[in-house]
Amino acid sequence: MRKTIIIIFAIIFLMMAGCTTQPEAISTQESAETESQEIKVVIEYTDDASSIPQLTELPKTPVPTPETTETPMPTAEPTSTPEPTPAPITYVAPEGVYTIAWISDPQHYSAKFPELYDSMTLFLRDKRDELNLQYVIHTGDLVNDSADKKQWEVAQKAQSYIDDIPNGVLAGNHDCLKSDYTLYCKYFGKAKYNKNPWYGDAYKDNIGHYDLLTIGNTDYLFVYMSYGLDDKCIKWINSVFEKYPDRVGFLMLHEYFTNDYELAPIGEKIYKKVVLKNPKLYYVLCGHRYGAYHQADVIDDNQDGVPDRTVHQMMFNYQAAGKVGGEGYLRLLQIDEKQRLMHVMTYSPNLDDFNRFNDPENREKHYEIDETSEDFILELPWMK
Repeated sequence: MRKTIIIIFAIIFLMMAGCTTQPEAISTQESAETESQEIKVVIEYTDDASSIPQLTELPKTPVPTPETTETPMPTAEPTSTPEPTPAPITYVAPEGVYTIAWISDPQHYSAKFPELYDSMTLFLRDKRDELNLQYVIHTGDLVNDSADKKQWEVAQKAQSYIDDIPNGVLAGNHDCLKSDYTLYCKYFGKAKYNKNPWYGDAYKDNIGHYDLLTIGNTDYLFVYMSYGLDDKCIKWINSVFEKYPDRVGFLMLHEYFTNDYELAPIGEKIYKKVVLKNPKLYYVLCGHRYGAYHQADVIDDNQDGVPDRTVHQMMFNYQAAGKVGGEGYLRLLQIDEKQRLMHVMTYSPNLDDFNRFNDPENREKHYEIDETSEDFILELPWMK
């Protein structure tokens, strides 16, 4: 059966009519008639496929692909590891740590503020166990006027609170005005100390003396010499260090540094004739001048080019701090032999305050202050 497909597009007429150049001339009526024209489609079938018109496929216009914008992942804000909160300073000694306390220049307490002097030594007595307190050092100026017996009685009372704790004293310049040590020797002479098991021996009725203690695993030698020393005093000091060559040495003086943190003339003499000559001397402690200072010197004892020891020299004197002669500050040297460290801290039992000069308002203007010398940590120089 022959099939013919004839497609008549009546719509051509309408399209041609729409191509006129005068669209405005088309009346509303013509438009209506155009819309009513019939579209006639006649389909005839034929078996002759050749007569079927071939349709040419129009090229496909590619459908534009919309650009896609990747949504960026939110970037996390960088977070820093928070700094650990530092542990609060405390005078309580950790397990295995012991304390050596240090008092210097309390002369204004003896003269005007005896309760402050008492507060320092009562604190040391009452907190002995918490501190694991083993020894108390005093670097002089127990009184302000060496001729005033009442001041000596104040100092004697305050020091009596620590009579059961090993301790040592020396005379500062206010304790021996005009080189008169009479009342110093009366209240703090050899008779007061020579029955103590730690007391070694004296130079001229405790103008100089030394103490021997074994604390922890360390054998210590504490040597004292009062203000106004001469060559005979230096000779005696050296004889003590020579007698105990294996003990860890401390040397206590009243005067050593100046207010400018330089060696005073007597300090230079001591440094050359004592410090450099005694290889087991590791610490020199002094008061006298105002302020706080620490200086570490590395010494080559055998001159072989290799350092043999470090000598830590410290000055501590707060008598000009505040309005009451120093506010009751003292030093605590806490020694951890296991960690081989010494923690030096400054504390006032009167104020319950550590490190006075960390507050800028407390930095007195009439002398230099090295606030880094109030609280610091040292390696134990005899433990390597």
